[in-house]
Amino acid sequence: MAEIEVPSDFLCPISLQIMRDPVTISTGITYDRESIEKWLSSCKNLSCPVTKQALGGIDLTPNHTLRRVIQGWCSLNNRHGVEQIPTPNSEDDRGDVVKLILKEAVKGPRSSRLECLKRLKDIVAESERNKIYFQNVESMECLASILKEDEDEAAIVEETIEIISNINSSTALLKHILTQNPRLIDTLISIITITKTSKSRAATIAFLSSLYTISDQTHKTFTKEIIFVQLTRALKDQIATKPTLKILLHLAPFGRNRIKAVKNGAVFHVVELLLHSSNGRECELAMAVLDRLCECAEGRAELLRHGGGMAVVGRKILRVSNLGNEKAVRIVYNVCKNNVGNLGVVEEMVEVGVVGKLCLMLQVGGNLKTKERIKEILHLLQCVFKGTKCVLVIPSGFDRF
Repeated sequence: MAEIEVPSDFLCPISLQIMRDPVTISTGITYDRESIEKWLSSCKNLSCPVTKQALGGIDLTPNHTLRRVIQGWCSLNNRHGVEQIPTPNSEDDRGDVVKLILKEAVKGPRSSRLECLKRLKDIVAESERNKIYFQNVESMECLASILKEDEDEAAIVEETIEIISNINSSTALLKHILTQNPRLIDTLISIITITKTSKSRAATIAFLSSLYTISDQTHKTFTKEIIFVQLTRALKDQIATKPTLKILLHLAPFGRNRIKAVKNGAVFHVVELLLHSSNGRECELAMAVLDRLCECAEGRAELLRHGGGMAVVGRKILRVSNLGNEKAVRIVYNVCKNNVGNLGVVEEMVEVGVVGKLCLMLQVGGNLKTKERIKEILHLLQCVFKGTKCVLVIPSGFDRF
């Protein structure tokens, strides 16, 4: 929208936003074309900004009457410096162009298909407005079919994945695509192993993460081990770290998945990430993943095997977020509860400052359940130290266990 300053001889000097190209959506509300297209391309669930109603489609109908009114007002106030709003130039229907190129990308010869995909990628990158032409069932099904049919064609796959990752598809659209293509997740897992560039791997993992967010339990329970190999590899290479951690969070609640993740080095690389990352959200996700993995004996053993495992958990307490604090306490709680009598573990916790941080957490407020866990941890530690030459010093006020 064009911003103008209302002249001083008007009653109230204010800054106005003038619609340049008014369009009406399915809810009957009229918006400036550029503004509503930006809204629709950026929101996961297509909805009307005013009514909050879900939109059945993204058709934008030009409001010719309002445009003529705006042009008339601009003409009347031209002497005050208000510029005339021109009639939008007639353009070829970009949606039809996209459909034709997509059709060629699906059914044409390999050489032309690759060129079509590159052209589509350029169209998506050209503007936020162009992304809308891909945010429909027909376009997404075409792109999904390319992934399915050309799984072994690395160049075609990489171009297709980059297009999909830039579209910002709605949750409803992703659910529909996954329902129609139940093996899409398996296809993407296979694709990760053949993509050559870091950018394509990152895009594939990001798309996979969005699918796991809306997928049902079946897709998460029966998970192939290869996905954990690739996720661990992504953490090691620092590629798409947040989407990778989100996928692990979706999969880790299931026991077999936890063991597969631990077996393939997930604990080690999550600890390494925590040791070197200062990104709050990244650390929060990493702590949540580590908490899940430490629910199994194999995960706890790997955490203790890492030289900086317990140290980094203690260091992140009171440094990440309330959720990060809760996850850290749960990790320590699981380790203590399952290593009762192991003096080496207890001594390590004292040496790296975990005990001090736990005592401090009792004073700064927080979740009641978390405080109960801290008290139980300190009680377990005191019991372990009894009868030894070591003394666990608990600050005054915390000896009521």
